Amino acid sequence: MSAAAKTARSRAAAAAENGGAKIEEGLNLFKSDKFDADVYVKSKCSLNEKEIRQLCSYLLDLKRASAEEMRKSVYANYAAFIRTSKEISDLEGELSSIRNLLSTQATLIHGLAEGVHIDSLKGSESFASKNDLLNLENKEPSDLEKWSVEFPDLLDVLLAERRIDEALTALDEGEHLAAEAKQTKTLDPAMLISLENTIIDRRQKLADQLAEAACQPSTRGAELRAAISALKKLGDGPRAHSLLLNAHYQRYQYSMQSLRPSSTSYGGAYTAALSQLVFSAIAQAACDSLAIFGKETAYTSELVMWATRQTEAFAHLVKRHALASSAAAGGLRAAAECVQIALGHCSLLEARGLALCPVLIKLFRPSVEQALDANLKRIEESTAAMAAADDWVLTYPPMGTRQASSMALQHRLTTSAHRFNLMVQVKTMFPT
Repeated sequence: MSAAAKTARSRAAAAAENGGAKIEEGLNLFKSDKFDADVYVKSKCSLNEKEIRQLCSYLLDLKRASAEEMRKSVYANYAAFIRTSKEISDLEGELSSIRNLLSTQATLIHGLAEGVHIDSLKGSESFASKNDLLNLENKEPSDLEKWSVEFPDLLDVLLAERRIDEALTALDEGEHLAAEAKQTKTLDPAMLISLENTIIDRRQKLADQLAEAACQPSTRGAELRAAISALKKLGDGPRAHSLLLNAHYQRYQYSMQSLRPSSTSYGGAYTAALSQLVFSAIAQAACDSLAIFGKETAYTSELVMWATRQTEAFAHLVKRHALASSAAAGGLRAAAECVQIALGHCSLLEARGLALCPVLIKLFRPSVEQALDANLKRIEESTAAMAAADDWVLTYPPMGTRQASSMALQHRLTTSAHRFNLMVQVKTMFPT
């Protein structure tokens, strides 16, 4: 048995060697440098079916042999491949370390160079600053520098003591000297900036102080005009003019608190008192505005608008507390008297350039027309009643209603006609 097995194994090995040799010989044909694929294909195209099958089998054997050779080559060189990959990885790490080292060295060299440059600059600056300090210590401050140091304290004292005129003069002087020093460069830049900031700050404080004083109810007359004028000199004219008008408004509003109309009070008396307060305040405001601001268009327009608003507010108060009841009851005489009183006071403002009577007439007209309509209706009703009860006897007017010298001009009328004449003897002030 053993001899037969050995014989079989030897035959299989011999066959494998013969097949491998044949495949190796077949591969040598393709490995040759003189191999021509086109010639090889043409030589095989004339084969019959059997030969083609043999060729296909032969090519498959070549494929298997090539794969086996590749596998053996990979296995044989695998250790070398792993070793080479590891060496490449180690080499990359070394290159990275070298790169980092070079970067660190470059940074160190650059830092050393900058440090030397900075130290040299610091040394020169320190030397220069020491020289400057020595020069400043040896140099006496000028009169302008001494004045600029004392100037803020001077302004604070003037503001605290409310010496407005002196503060304005000091501010003007400070602005002049600051402008001159800036042009001639006689002041250190830092001192010049400090001086300019001081002037701006104290100017604002003075303006706020003047505005606060103008808003106080106790500030009146010459004191109010002085505060407004000073505020205008500071360059804040619009604010000053508004404060002036508001001061006069607050003043007459405070005085109106004691004026309390009642249902039993006389409408004409209330209208007269209210007219005196309102239109005198408008007149005084116009006088102060003209004295301080002159005839500048912007301020004149603001004054006219303000006066118009006050007149409209006055008209609404008169209508509510005096004209409303008279108009509803047909009291044309009382309504006309209230309107006449208001127009009389308002017309005095025309001498100051304020024509406000048309504003009053426009607002009072509806109330007067209402009173007139109610009065005419009452006359009509009374006349109808008197005519129904009249005896129709013609007589002259009663002695109390005629003059002796005009007897010839009198006509004899009935009693109802004479009474009608008495009722309509009211002058109409607002023709329709």
